[in-house]
Amino acid sequence: MPVNKITHLIFATILAAWLLVLPACLPVNKTPYQQKKYYRKTKTAIARLPAAHHQPDTVQVGWAKVNITPAHQAPLAGYGKRKGKRLTGIHDSIWVRAFVFRQKTQRVAFVTMDLLIVPMAVRQLLTEQLPAIGIKKEQVYLTATHAHSSLGGWARKPAGYLMAGQYDQKIVAGLTQAILQAIRQADQTAAPAQIGFAALPADSLVSNRLVGAQGPRDAALRLLKIRKQTGEIAILATYAAHATCLPAAELNISGDYPGALVQLLEKEPTINFAAFGAGGVASHSPAAPGTGYEKVNNMAQGLAQLVNRHQAQIKMNYQLTLNAREVPLYLRKPHWRFAENWRFHPALFHLVFGKYLATLSGFRVGDILFIGTPCDFSGELVQDLEQSLALRKDKLILTSFNGGYIGYITPDKYYNLPKYETRDMNLFGPYNGAYLSEMITLLLQKL
Repeated sequence: MPVNKITHLIFATILAAWLLVLPACLPVNKTPYQQKKYYRKTKTAIARLPAAHHQPDTVQVGWAKVNITPAHQAPLAGYGKRKGKRLTGIHDSIWVRAFVFRQKTQRVAFVTMDLLIVPMAVRQLLTEQLPAIGIKKEQVYLTATHAHSSLGGWARKPAGYLMAGQYDQKIVAGLTQAILQAIRQADQTAAPAQIGFAALPADSLVSNRLVGAQGPRDAALRLLKIRKQTGEIAILATYAAHATCLPAAELNISGDYPGALVQLLEKEPTINFAAFGAGGVASHSPAAPGTGYEKVNNMAQGLAQLVNRHQAQIKMNYQLTLNAREVPLYLRKPHWRFAENWRFHPALFHLVFGKYLATLSGFRVGDILFIGTPCDFSGELVQDLEQSLALRKDKLILTSFNGGYIGYITPDKYYNLPKYETRDMNLFGPYNGAYLSEMITLLLQKL
């Protein structure tokens, strides 16, 4: 179906649904989250997770990548303004990259994709097919680079069509197979490895797009460095700046600055493999000078210079503990708002956005803790989470887009700001900044 017909169908569907539920619009429910059933359910689910049982054994690590650049004129994902337009060319290739961490009693696959998000349809199909490679869904940790000029075609509902173009089951199946292939190949290359962590200040490359200079930023470039006994070295980087250097008018497929960063790192003679995962990107924009691909290159070069300057000094150790957990994240009923204190009926929300399972995911390798969230999670919330680990001397790497999507999670003090992140895309009501932070803190205690 042509894009303009899809767009007309989407808006006709929304208008019809709006007229249907107009009498049933509801006020915002401001009951404190601690008094809600969903809070107790998630808290109970985390409490029921088994305590971490660490059987010391040297962690082995392998890695691999699989090209997912489309061979046909697929839709692009990233901006509603594109209205599902199809790509006109390929600027740079996009990939699925995977690490497998394993020891005698545990195996964890970290997977990152050069996509806007990890699509919910891909996660669902992946969950069905993981048993074929002998791995459980809670052992697969998913994230994406959040590139806004990458492959679409993976969303089913009207909001998804606007953001990612017409749904294509072949794209979903192809992405799923690429993940499975990357995990298998990474597992086959696993070898005993030393692992180290660093958080490097990259203040000049990120800005707070929600409230400007008055707002705090998560400006740390977090690195996981891995060195196999064979001498091969891999770098996993996370950063909080949105991958939005390229505008909605760009119709060539690209990994934006994360893809360019990985390319630069893999050209270094001392680095054999590199990957990137989106950190707490809500509220955070790329701040390098320039526009378009000039800005892409300036972001990538700035971050690559930091890596190259400091990665040789990262302290490396063999790690003896590995653990993974996943827990359902229960939520308030949808609060898609059209005014400060008024929301659309949940039925309209589900019609436009769909209804998907949300989870929190996490894993530990040594003293490094990973938390995966189903949202654009705000970097403003990360600092408090890190402080909660200070006495334990553990390090935190938090990523967004773990295969579910619940919108933007920002500090609760911004809930009534009439802006895109806090009004249009704060989809599940007030207090979710505090709620998710509390649940993440509880989950960290189980790793």
